[in-house]
Amino acid sequence: MQCFGIHYTSGMERFHPLAADTDVPPEELALAQGECALALGRLDGLLASLTDIEKRLFCVGLLREVLLSSLAQAGFADAEHRFNAWFAGLDRGPQETPLTGCSAYAVVRALLGELSRHPWEPLADAAQTIALAARFGADRPMQAEDALAEEAIGRAITLMKQAGADDETPLPFAGLARLHALLRADPRFAPLERAVQIRSFGNRAVAIEQAATRTPLWAVDAALGRLLTASGAWARALPCPGAVTAQTLQPQLWPGERAMLAARSLQRSVTRLAELVAQARRRAVLMREQLGHLRSSARAPQVWILLAGFAPLGLDQITWAFGISRRGTYAIGDALVAARMARRETVKGKALLVVEEPGRDGQPASLDQATALPHAALAEFDAAMGEIDRLLAGSSGHP
Repeated sequence: MQCFGIHYTSGMERFHPLAADTDVPPEELALAQGECALALGRLDGLLASLTDIEKRLFCVGLLREVLLSSLAQAGFADAEHRFNAWFAGLDRGPQETPLTGCSAYAVVRALLGELSRHPWEPLADAAQTIALAARFGADRPMQAEDALAEEAIGRAITLMKQAGADDETPLPFAGLARLHALLRADPRFAPLERAVQIRSFGNRAVAIEQAATRTPLWAVDAALGRLLTASGAWARALPCPGAVTAQTLQPQLWPGERAMLAARSLQRSVTRLAELVAQARRRAVLMREQLGHLRSSARAPQVWILLAGFAPLGLDQITWAFGISRRGTYAIGDALVAARMARRETVKGKALLVVEEPGRDGQPASLDQATALPHAALAEFDAAMGEIDRLLAGSSGHP
């Protein structure tokens, strides 16, 4: 029998695609950190100027982003596809795989529990409302490993405290470097080695390398805002979905290389939160236009905030989340449908309210389509069309 495989001595390290002979130039690192700091300051300013309704819309959207990002990081590849039906209690949760360390229900429960106690009141209120409305069901009895989700958040908060320092400048990068060092040394968060299985194919044995179980870096993302506020970079300790990745924890990286990857990853997360702020503002304008005639105590706007920012709702979910009678849910549905802000759908025998976002022409359309083409893209398009017109004009003079 022939056997194919690669063997490593104890002193060798596996090849890593980011491995380099030298560290990144200081100017590249300074640029990455400067752009990240700019994104952090911009988001802090945007949040400070939000109205109450805009804050509610932003927080609901942020919670959906946090849950989906966390489930994806935990190894649930079908989370986004199944999320809405799972939230409404119409389908099973995301499928566990060899990459997942606990159930999807455990991840969601731990996050909503932690964020329900958040010091920023709009975020805590939104998490509590979603927890009341959620019909997330455990697909199996709770098991011992499911407790690891809550333990992971507790451990992440502890590491944030250890990584912070009282003498920090109003920039988070020294704290981020300390945090990554702590994460690499922590058995709960450090990247795991890939497992290798030997399979026989005829007279050959082939070594197959399997992906390792994901470590709960989603818990670090949820707690990262604590480190950012400790350094003075932020006023609110918001979760940063996708900010800390296994890529930045690889042992082969140079210090500057790791710092640059960490800054870029954090910048992407913060930029996504800024997009949620812009989305919240657009939706707030739509609410004023379509629902501004309702009295201030009306529940329809509150329900639409959850519909627009999080997921479709069943009538029973509206009752549980907002303390409304069954008859009241019909009145709310009628008001939103009449304003063309929602539509009714029946899925698996259950009546749902699904968001509608009318465009300026009165036709249902996603608000996000309004800015589908940025100015640069429009300029490029106009230039291309001008070139086509020039070519057509030139060819029209020839037979």
